[in-house]
Amino acid sequence: MHLNKTLIGFFLTVITLVSCNTPYEKNHKVNTAVTYENMETGKLYPRVKIKNDTALSFALYLPESYDVKKENSIVFIFDAHGRGTLPLEKYKTLAEKYNLVLAASNNSKNGQSGQLRNRIITAFMGDVENRIHINKNRMYTAGFSGGARIATLVALYNSTVAGVIGCSAGFPQVQNPVNKSFTWVGVTGNQDFNFLELKNLYRQLKASNWKTYLLVFDGKHDWPPAKVMDASLALMLGKSKNSQYMLNPGPEADKLENKEVEQQRLLARAMEEKDINWWMKKTDRLMDDSQNNASREIRLMNARLVNYISMISYIFTNRALENNNLQQAAKFLAIYQKVDPDNSYVYFFKAVRFAKLKQDKKVFSSLQKAIDKGFDNRSEIINNKAFNYLHGSPDFEKIIKTL
Repeated sequence: MHLNKTLIGFFLTVITLVSCNTPYEKNHKVNTAVTYENMETGKLYPRVKIKNDTALSFALYLPESYDVKKENSIVFIFDAHGRGTLPLEKYKTLAEKYNLVLAASNNSKNGQSGQLRNRIITAFMGDVENRIHINKNRMYTAGFSGGARIATLVALYNSTVAGVIGCSAGFPQVQNPVNKSFTWVGVTGNQDFNFLELKNLYRQLKASNWKTYLLVFDGKHDWPPAKVMDASLALMLGKSKNSQYMLNPGPEADKLENKEVEQQRLLARAMEEKDINWWMKKTDRLMDDSQNNASREIRLMNARLVNYISMISYIFTNRALENNNLQQAAKFLAIYQKVDPDNSYVYFFKAVRFAKLKQDKKVFSSLQKAIDKGFDNRSEIINNKAFNYLHGSPDFEKIIKTL
């Protein structure tokens, strides 16, 4: 099957920046003579170090039904930010319901080079397959955002993967995939900035007779609620053929698609072209319309556009800081904070900017606010060069110790 591009114009460029798009070629060899490990069941292991690459690790959940003497079904999971324990905590009751081993990488995340990405995937899957007695006909993958593209990437180049649950993102751009027979279940929030991408991909896959489903929940760009993941697993595993969450768009929603795509293009161009006053007025209108418009479909479209602004604000802010364009970064951060005030990266990026300006008190207050908003990536703070001059200072070390 030939896959058409599922994104249009600048939006495709943005997705390319935040996720991987190159093939993973399966090159690890599983030791078929391995003695599988006896591990306690019904327990979440947050950090299992990979034997042949101890800098890497994964989170693991073995259901009560796991039997080291028998072949077991497994879902390999990829989060966009390397948060292996998050999906396992969220879905471990479903592992029990469907008798699934869950294994999630702690290292795979957005923005990695192809070489590092392949190292992580190969080491992760190889180590799991050498520890856990797996049914090679019941191997599945799942992922969120950029992790969804990784999950699909693995399936496209690994003929033993029988199904994929792709949350909040679709297929990566690939060439000559070897596996086109797996079931693909897409999942997206109705306010997700990637909603149209998944909707268009679903149409293409259906037209190509791919076994595919698309589930929609009330929400933004995030892992779906457990009840929606339950429905997704039932479809992927062939235990159900229908769900109350299946996409069911009305004619108004379809008519609005071109308008939404055009608005995305305009907003992306406006990031650099328009001043902060224009942006404050524009975001006020969109945010008001996302709450108060008489049409539900228009409310949802505008909510997605607000979330799209959050996503591109992240990208433009990060780029401006990398290029030491601190004035531009300040503008992008003002937009970012306006549309997504509870996003921890707003305050992390503020701390980076203040560090470049050597405004130490503002650095520490911004870092603390980022942590208060849920920022928990200790290594991202330590490894950011903007903070190097603060290493060893009591205030900096105090913040690091809280993570």
